Amino acid sequence: MSLRKKIIAISILPVLLLGMISLMLTLTVVKSSMVSEIQESLKGTAAATLAAYDQNTGDYMLASNGDLWKGSYNISKSESLVDRIKEKSGMDVTFFYGDQRIMSSALDKDGNRILGSPAGEKIVKEVLEGGNEYFSKAVSIDGILTYGYYMPVYQNDSTDTPIGMVFVGVNKAEKDAAINKIVGMVAIAVAVVMLVCIVFAIRVAGSITRPLKVSIGVVRTVAKGQLEVSIDEKLVKRKDEIGKLSRAMVTLRDELKGTMTEISKNAQKLLEASDLLDSTANNTSGSMNEVKNAVTLINESSTEQAENSRNTSENMRIMGENITETSEEVEMLNRNAAVMQESSEKAEATIEELKRINKKVEEAIENVQNQTLRTNDSVQKIHEATEFITSIAEETNLLSLNASIEAARAGEAGKGFAVVADQIQKLADQSNKSSKDIEEITAVLMEDSGKAVDIMQQMQEIIVSQNKSMEDTQNIVGEVMSGIDNSLRSIELIKSSTQRLESSRNQVVRAVNELSDIAQENATSTHKTYDATQQVAGTFEQVSNSADELKRIADELVNSIEYFHL
Repeated sequence: MSLRKKIIAISILPVLLLGMISLMLTLTVVKSSMVSEIQESLKGTAAATLAAYDQNTGDYMLASNGDLWKGSYNISKSESLVDRIKEKSGMDVTFFYGDQRIMSSALDKDGNRILGSPAGEKIVKEVLEGGNEYFSKAVSIDGILTYGYYMPVYQNDSTDTPIGMVFVGVNKAEKDAAINKIVGMVAIAVAVVMLVCIVFAIRVAGSITRPLKVSIGVVRTVAKGQLEVSIDEKLVKRKDEIGKLSRAMVTLRDELKGTMTEISKNAQKLLEASDLLDSTANNTSGSMNEVKNAVTLINESSTEQAENSRNTSENMRIMGENITETSEEVEMLNRNAAVMQESSEKAEATIEELKRINKKVEEAIENVQNQTLRTNDSVQKIHEATEFITSIAEETNLLSLNASIEAARAGEAGKGFAVVADQIQKLADQSNKSSKDIEEITAVLMEDSGKAVDIMQQMQEIIVSQNKSMEDTQNIVGEVMSGIDNSLRSIELIKSSTQRLESSRNQVVRAVNELSDIAQENATSTHKTYDATQQVAGTFEQVSNSADELKRIADELVNSIEYFHL
């Protein structure tokens, strides 16, 4: 059922129910009351008639000629009494002696009094035999139905058996017509009230449903995206709930229009921000590829540097063995001067070998120094790349913060965008952290490389000193070869030089060991830098994917807003 039908039904059903109850009460209670009133009036008239007859002294007696007497009063000749009672009350009066009519005011169709006819069996049984008063709603008198009341008649002060009865009747059709008239008036009144209520209910239902239909039409128009819909001012100015509904519709239209306008602006900003983020992510990805290549080169250089350090250590071991051999030769010269010549020759050969080894050590140190310088250059490139990554991460973080603010303004429609913006901010934070880790690693690498350069410088100084010692030793051997007399002094000089060479060799060994450790640390740090660079590259790939997803969401949001016509 529609709301209009429900309102009409709610208004009419109680009226219909009340009308039916009223008609039923009218047909039952009112009619019963009127019949009871007729019964009482008939009873009163019967009592009055009986009293009029009983006021005559003497017994009721039937004369031989058929007349009935009450003392000296001839009831059979009491036409004037019954006619007067009928004239005053409008009721027919009949006096029965036994079950026979003795006197009556009722006339037949010919105008004659209805006398001599007997009463019915039921009346005889109830009144004459039972001694009860009896009211009948349908007594036929010469074919005319009447309401009748029978009252028994006794002899003076006797209550044994009635000797007759008094009947009072009134035309049933006339009384029923009066009753029906009253019932009809009540029915007409109820029908008029019902009709008025129905008309009023229809008008009220129309005044409610018509504005509701208008409001439904407005809502449907707004649902189609038309926010420029107008609402009747008469409905807005109403003081009832319809007016409140209309005002609420106006508020809804205005608020929705403002909200959709704001969302549209924010969606455009979101689309622009997503484009900028996508461009930044692509640029950052390209930069990270360059950093990745640089770190790969550094990794290879660090590995080569570690290998060179190991080679230098091996050469220093050989040089240590040669120095040991030189010491042994000096001892042999000290023990046996006779074989000085032979020892000098061996010493000369050993010196030549030492010079050759020193040359290799010098070349190895130069290679290590070059590798260290290349390492410094690569570390500087990593430092510049990490600064660029840090700046991009800070810019990405700022963009994600702006996107989160715009998503918060968008309310429920921006929840999905807020999740993406939060993910972008996390990725930017991870990028910033990775950049800081790379900076720390490169700082350590630069510091280690500096130390390596210093050590290389020291090694070069030691090699130069060692070369000078070799030349001195060679000169001493020459002097030994030129004269045995200077052998002892030369042997002492060789011994002293050998001791200095041992000391220098120990310093070189320590420096080379330190350089080897530094090279190993450089290789480890470079591997870590390489892994971190790989992680940053993967992170910015996620940033790029998130930027594409953000752009897709922004496009969908713009397309959704275009549904509403502002």
